[in-house]
Amino acid sequence: MSPTCSVVVCTRNRPDQLGKCLQAISNVSYSNFDVVVVDNGDENERIEHLAERWNAKYVREPVIGVSRARNRGARSCGSEIVAFIDDDAIPDSTWLSNLVEEFRDPTVMAVTGRIEPLNQNAYGDVRPCARGRDKRRLFDAGTRDWFALANFGGVGDGANMAFRRKAFEIWPGFDVRLGLGGTIEGSDEHNAFFELIQRGSRIVFTPAAIVYHPFPTTLKEARARSFRNLRAAFAYMTLLFVEQPRYRIPLARFLARSIFRRILGKATNVIHSRRHELVAIAGSFEYWSSRHDHRRGSPPLAADSNVIKTFE
Repeated sequence: MSPTCSVVVCTRNRPDQLGKCLQAISNVSYSNFDVVVVDNGDENERIEHLAERWNAKYVREPVIGVSRARNRGARSCGSEIVAFIDDDAIPDSTWLSNLVEEFRDPTVMAVTGRIEPLNQNAYGDVRPCARGRDKRRLFDAGTRDWFALANFGGVGDGANMAFRRKAFEIWPGFDVRLGLGGTIEGSDEHNAFFELIQRGSRIVFTPAAIVYHPFPTTLKEARARSFRNLRAAFAYMTLLFVEQPRYRIPLARFLARSIFRRILGKATNVIHSRRHELVAIAGSFEYWSSRHDHRRGSPPLAADSNVIKTFE
C-alpha cells in the first residue's frame, strides 16, 4: 500500500495564487494524500474558504515566518510523508508520486525535486537543470563536498521537497530565524538538509518530481531577488562560522572557491561587483540580529477551533 502523505502549503495573504495551487494539487495522480493549508498571514476568511473549498485542513500560524509555518504544518500531520510546496507554485500531475517513490529506500529521510519556470518570460537562464540538476543524486555524509552542497543550494529548494514525518522526531525542525519572514530571509531549506545529513540521514534529488514556480521577468526584479539571496547567504555563512566551528574549514574552502570563480568571471550574480561588500556587511548584521530570535520550533498546536479546522 502507498505511504500516506500530506501536502503542506504555507501561505501569507495570497489567496489568488493559493487557489490556483490548490486546484493543481487536486489533479495530482497520487491517491493516498491530504492537504494542509497553513495560514501565516493576516486573518482573512478567503484563505479559510479556499481550504474548505478544496477539502484541505486549515491551520493558523499567527507568528510570521515560513519556517514557523512549515513546522506548524508538519506537526499537524499524521501521515508518513510530509511534502511542501509554495503557494504560488503549480505541481506536475506526477509530482507527488515521484517524490514518494524515493522513500522506498528506508534510509532516505528527505527528497527534493526539480523546479521549472512557471512564466514563459522568465529573465535569464533560471532553470535549475541548467546547473546540472537534470540527474538523480543521492546525498549523505559520504558524498564528496556534501557540506557545501547541502548548505548552498546543491541539494534542492524549499518550493519542492518532502520529508518523512519521523524526521521531526530526530530533528528540531526548520530554524525559525531562517526563511522569508525570519531575520535571515533565506537558507531555511539548506539548513534543514545540512542538519539531517549531519545526523546520518540520506537525501535524494529526483528530476522526475517537477513543480513550476514564478521567476523574475525583468533585470530589476532579478537584481532585487539576487540581492536578497546573497545577503541571506552571507548571514547564513556567518551563522555557520559562529555556531558550527567544526565545519569552518569546509566553509573556508567554499568561500575561497566562490571568490576564485568571481575572479575568473564565472560567477553569474546580477548584482554589480562593487555592491558585494555592502551585501556582506548587511548579511553579517542580519545574523547578529537573529541571535535575539528564538532558535527553534513553534508553540504546540492549540485545541482552539480557530487554529485548526478540517473540512469533510
